[in-house]
Order: sequence, then structure tokens, then C-alpha cells
Amino acid sequence: MRKTIALLALMAFGAGCSFIARDTETYKKDNRALLETKSSDIKACYDAALAADPSVKGDVVISYTIEKKTGKLTNVTVLTDKTSAPEGLQNCVMAALEGLTMPRPDQRDGQVQSFTWSFQGQAKPAV
Repeated sequence: MRKTIALLALMAFGAGCSFIARDTETYKKDNRALLETKSSDIKACYDAALAADPSVKGDVVISYTIEKKTGKLTNVTVLTDKTSAPEGLQNCVMAALEGLTMPRPDQRDGQVQSFTWSFQGQAKPAV
């Protein structure tokens, strides 16, 4: 009986701690999947920028940390030395990422050195 209770207690404790330790490739894949959940928001940012200026183009490059145990994106920063998109587009992308959280937290912080969105501008109609 004691073994059963101890086993159930251990299982209950283990179920509450669902932290994993991803390898590098899994972390990259999970990170991309997380950012892709914001694709429609990022597209809306670019569509708004295009409405204002049909020739707008450039890259928005960010870095951030994925906080261990919570999975929350923290220290999200635009890498201005690598970013060429207009400031309004940069700000919209940053706003779209607010509150983003990795669904399955990790045992360690994830340092994302850079992630890039490339915006190409509207193609000019053929004459």
C-alpha cells in the first residue's frame, strides 16, 4: 500500500513538472513553429506598410531569450545593425511578438542569436 501511495505521489509530482531539455535541432524546430504562429500578424504588419508605401522592403532581424520553465520570450530586441526595414515595420513586428510563449518550457534558457523576416516589396507590373 505504501509503495502504491509513494508511486502515485511521485507520478503526480512528475506530471506537474513538464520541463524538457531540447537538443539544438529540436529547439530550432520548436522555435520556428512558435514564431510561425504569428505569421498572419507579421503579414498584416507588412500589408499595412505596403499600403503606405508599395516599395517598402527590407529585413527585420531580432534576438531574444526563451525563458526556462515559463517559455516566455524575453529581451526581444531588434538588431539594428542587421535590420534594413523601416522603423514602423520593425515596431509592428515587435508588437506582434508580445506575450509569445513556448508551449512546452525547457530546463534551460534558450538564446536566439537572430531570427530574420525578409520583406521584398511589391513586384512592379510588367509594361
